[in-house]
Amino acid sequence: MAGRARLVDELLVEAIDDGSLPLSADAWPAGHRILFHGHCHQKAEVGTAATVALLKRIPGAEVVEVDAGCCGMAGSFGFEAEHYAVSMQVGEDRLFPAVRAEPAGTVVAATGVSCRQQIAHGTERRAHHPVELIRAALA
Repeated sequence: MAGRARLVDELLVEAIDDGSLPLSADAWPAGHRILFHGHCHQKAEVGTAATVALLKRIPGAEVVEVDAGCCGMAGSFGFEAEHYAVSMQVGEDRLFPAVRAEPAGTVVAATGVSCRQQIAHGTERRAHHPVELIRAALA
């Protein structure tokens, strides 16, 4: 069973590549720089190549994967009051500075719900799920 499991990212890449899911060069994500942060679990289990490939299918997108390690949220860890400060310190190590260094026009993307929330808390920037960006780019 595990050998047949696939990421939604892989399925969407196939659909885009075979023409059954056309993307528009006029959609709002098209032509933007996209800063992508992968979820720790994803990085550890399957890697981020499929997600990066998916984001690169957005017409004119420049995709940059940030080498930021963990966002600091670590599942529910950062939601616990006694761990919040530590979770923010982890985010400040590499992720938050990388997001802050990007101009306002850069689209931030992250696969983990906790990562997206952590980015919002630490940088006041919205991070989109990659599938959300594909949906916005549909022709």
